[in-house]
Amino acid sequence: MPSENSCYTTAGKYCACIEFHLDEHHRHGFNTSQLIEYRLEPNPDAEDKNAPLQKLTIVFSTADVLLLGSNLGLLADKLRENDLASVHVQPKRYSGIDRNAPFVTVVKITPIK
Repeated sequence: MPSENSCYTTAGKYCACIEFHLDEHHRHGFNTSQLIEYRLEPNPDAEDKNAPLQKLTIVFSTADVLLLGSNLGLLADKLRENDLASVHVQPKRYSGIDRNAPFVTVVKITPIK
């Protein structure tokens, strides 16, 4: 489990799956072998000063996962290194604790039909 002010955990070794925690009662996991691609880009809705600055899209063979937040480059790096074990939505109160740390405000999973 991550610390209260962290939005992710790492495996420290090869990670067989990535788990997304939508809230404290809902988790959704994907086998890393299903990963097709990922894309980190500015959030086009960030013109609104309350909107998250970045968008990380992770494409699996069975679903697309959208992460919104800030400093998501570290999560993309961990994904590339196959070291990302889980991603967690964080309460707003933790947004300013470490301005260099990743911060995830939204995890949206869209199944592929």
